[in-house]
Amino acid sequence: MSVSGNKSGDNLDPRVVTVGLILGIVEFELFTIAKGITPIARQDAWISVILGSVIISASAYLLIRLGARFPGETPFQYGEKIWGRPMAFFWGLMYLVYWSGFLALISQEASMANRVFFLKSTPPVIPILILAIAAAWLASYGLTSLIRFFQLNLAFLLLPMLLVFVMAVRNMDLHNFQPVLSNGLMPVIRGTVYFMGTLQGLEIILFLVPLLRSAEAAVKPALAGVYVITGLTLMQILTAVGIMGKENVQASIWPEIVAISLIELPGFPVERFELFLTLPWLIAVFTTICLYTYFLVSGIMGILGIKKRGAVSYFAAAVIVLGVYIFPNYPTAIQVRRYFSWASIFFLYVLPITTLTIAVLRKKRGGMNG
Repeated sequence: MSVSGNKSGDNLDPRVVTVGLILGIVEFELFTIAKGITPIARQDAWISVILGSVIISASAYLLIRLGARFPGETPFQYGEKIWGRPMAFFWGLMYLVYWSGFLALISQEASMANRVFFLKSTPPVIPILILAIAAAWLASYGLTSLIRFFQLNLAFLLLPMLLVFVMAVRNMDLHNFQPVLSNGLMPVIRGTVYFMGTLQGLEIILFLVPLLRSAEAAVKPALAGVYVITGLTLMQILTAVGIMGKENVQASIWPEIVAISLIELPGFPVERFELFLTLPWLIAVFTTICLYTYFLVSGIMGILGIKKRGAVSYFAAAVIVLGVYIFPNYPTAIQVRRYFSWASIFFLYVLPITTLTIAVLRKKRGGMNG
């Protein structure tokens, strides 16, 4: 039996994989990604994103293949078949730490952005507490309910971001992207690896596959989701570097926000265009918090065998709230986030693909042959 209210017979349309990837992966880091990748790849950061999307697409395909080998089973169930119970339990605990750490980081970032842009005089714990309770409540209904919620919010995330990018195009200077590959190929490769590590939420594929009508039909929607995320990332990098230049991007805390504030459209009745990103930012942060709350709740129930869903949901909400106080200051959180992105390579790509490789070599499948 699966956990957190999901049933293998939910039979979702495979196209929901696209929505799940976009709303699950896009979060606060997308709006600040130029700050992380530009110091590595400099003006060639856009090449790193394109190259990274190719590798991520291949990885998404392999994750679908892993889930398809065990129809109707969750990662916690077939993990024991592949690794054996002791190793599966160990890797499960590592994922619980990983998911908890990510929730703490994203709540810290959301708290800081809220203090800067929205509720400056409100105690930071109040809005985060509201987000945590709402996320725990929604996640308790299972991944199917989360996906339905994601579908309702997709247009409100994408359309404002696209509008801002269109307005920013005329303010970009293409000279800021030259000369191409002047620093060699290695910075681009390192930037590619960094970009791959920023796609926390890619593991949603493993949780969605058991709920789909056809796992085989999920390949194209998964690739579509990766390409949309790649497009959104390119939009952020092109806007920041194109308007500000790589040196100013590296000196800024939130370069994308600064770049948008520099947009000038003569005769246009709006002057502060960064306000257009308020709704996408709130949606992106909340949906990702919901997804990782679901991961944590289902992980605790599936790995540790705890059946009290309500108590586990409250624990997940507490992790989100405590994230506001874990880091002594925001610069520390930024530094930890960079290390976390590098560590994500292991949890998002290395371990799942290794699991698939072992399953193939040991001829492990779901059903009678499992």
